[in-house]
Amino acid sequence: MPTEPLSNILAVIYMDGLAADKFLAGWGYALRAAGLTVAGLVQLNTFERDPGKCDMAVEELFSGTVLQLSEDRGKEASGCRLDRSILTEAAGLLLTALEEKPDILVLNKFGKVEAEGEGLRDALAKAVELGVPIVVGVPYRNLDQWRLFAGDLAEECAVDSPQIRNWLMARDLLPDQERRVERQRAWACPIGAGEKPPA
Repeated sequence: MPTEPLSNILAVIYMDGLAADKFLAGWGYALRAAGLTVAGLVQLNTFERDPGKCDMAVEELFSGTVLQLSEDRGKEASGCRLDRSILTEAAGLLLTALEEKPDILVLNKFGKVEAEGEGLRDALAKAVELGVPIVVGVPYRNLDQWRLFAGDLAEECAVDSPQIRNWLMARDLLPDQERRVERQRAWACPIGAGEKPPA
C-alpha cells in the first residue's frame, strides 16, 4: 500500500500567546543551535505578562536581525499597535532567507494581518513552493482563516504537544540529542539478552 506524502506544514494552535511564543522560540533556537539552517521569526520577550508594556520584538533566525514590530505610542497608550512597515521589512528578510533554501521555516504567528491577506503570507507561500518545511503558530481566533489559506496542506497540534517531535523526526529535522532520546525510548522495552540501544 503506498504511503501518503508527508505534510510540509505544522500549525501550532494556541490560545495563550506567551506560551506559544516561548514554545516556538525554544524550538527555533534549538534547531539553529543544532546546526540546521533556520529561517523565520520568533518573538523576543521576557515571557512575563506586563499590561503596561508594549514590546513586540522579533528575531529573524536566518540573519539574526532583530526588529521592533510595535509602535511606541507613549506611556498613556493602552494595547499594542503593529508597525506594518516593519512587518513588511520582516517579510523581505524571510523571502531573502528562503532563496538560500533553509532546512526549516519557523514563524511565531499567523496573525491578524496574515488573516486579512497581507503580512507574511507571501513568505509562507514561497516556502511551500520551495518545499521548505514550516512550523507556524496560529492563534485560535485566526484558525478559520488559516484553514482557508492552508487547505489540506497542513497538520495541526497544540502548544507543548509531543507531535512536533514526531513531525520533525519524520523529516530528519530533529536535533541529534533529541533523536537519541527518542531512540532510547523506542528501545526501552523490552531489550533482549545482549542487545543494547543504538548510539
